Amino acid sequence: MAAVEHFGRNQFEDERLAQAGEQPGGDPASSEQPAISILVVEDEAIVAEDLRESLTRLGYQVAGVAASGDEAVYLAEQLKPQLVVMDVSLPGDMDGIQAARLIHQRTAAPVIFLTGRSDPATLQRAVAAGPLGYLIKPFQEVELRCAIEVAIHKHRADIAIREREEALRRSAERMQSLSLIDELTQLRNRRGFFELAMQALKVARRERHALGLFFMDLNGLKEINDTFGHLAGDQALRDAADVLRHTFRDSDILARLGGDEFVALAYVARDVSAPRLRLREHLEAFNAASQRLYVLDVSIGAVLVDSSEDSVEALEALIARADAAMYREKRAAKKRRPTAKD
Repeated sequence: MAAVEHFGRNQFEDERLAQAGEQPGGDPASSEQPAISILVVEDEAIVAEDLRESLTRLGYQVAGVAASGDEAVYLAEQLKPQLVVMDVSLPGDMDGIQAARLIHQRTAAPVIFLTGRSDPATLQRAVAAGPLGYLIKPFQEVELRCAIEVAIHKHRADIAIREREEALRRSAERMQSLSLIDELTQLRNRRGFFELAMQALKVARRERHALGLFFMDLNGLKEINDTFGHLAGDQALRDAADVLRHTFRDSDILARLGGDEFVALAYVARDVSAPRLRLREHLEAFNAASQRLYVLDVSIGAVLVDSSEDSVEALEALIARADAAMYREKRAAKKRRPTAKD
């Protein structure tokens, strides 16, 4: 690998700056932005030096000079230039067009091609490499400057467009996520549950997986709100959500439908007893360890999914049956536990 050449302002540039009232060898006093850094790729030493001098006179910073495709790719990765001026015809196994493709893959630097050839085959290969400019030798400095400024402007515009598109994509994803998530508990909301549950039901019916639908109601939420305030009621809902997360698996679909109502669609072995028992155990463990003023308790209704059901109404029917089962349990155990701790 040839040694890296770094170039600062030459004597001609220092004289030009002195005539303009600026300090040679340093940053121009009135400059708002640093000079654009350019990597020159040219195998003919005299042409490379002429090109370096032209770029310097035009006010650009030459970051380095490469004489082969391999060296160009290496320097582009090391020096991170803002632009590469690339001769198409280079010695060795990698010509300028091949080098430009690799530079495009590995860095964000745009490329301007220089060539003494204008045959259709070369032009077609060059265009396919995606350069932002193409100059036929010999060319004037004004042509070089125009090609560079157009390439830099287009490159910056492309970056701005990509950044806006990425920002819009992230915003859309966030809005989609917010529309499916319950803000208080960070569980899925009713819409999020229905979107996922319908798909899970289709898969379960197709593959004959057993599913259980669990409808749960936080007991005593009104009393908690009335006794300890709505902040405590909100915390009780978050606590219930945490216990439910601990009870059900990540692959299960868990949601807060609204108010004090929660629902889960879970894979089960044969019946719905195991998740019910786990939930009771986790509630007891939470109440024993917590410093809350209230006792956390839920009523649970559960139904086994019939794999023959195959309609949108079937999910509503499952929820209605689980809800009815939950209310039977709630009425039967209404005075099972106190709302507040002694």
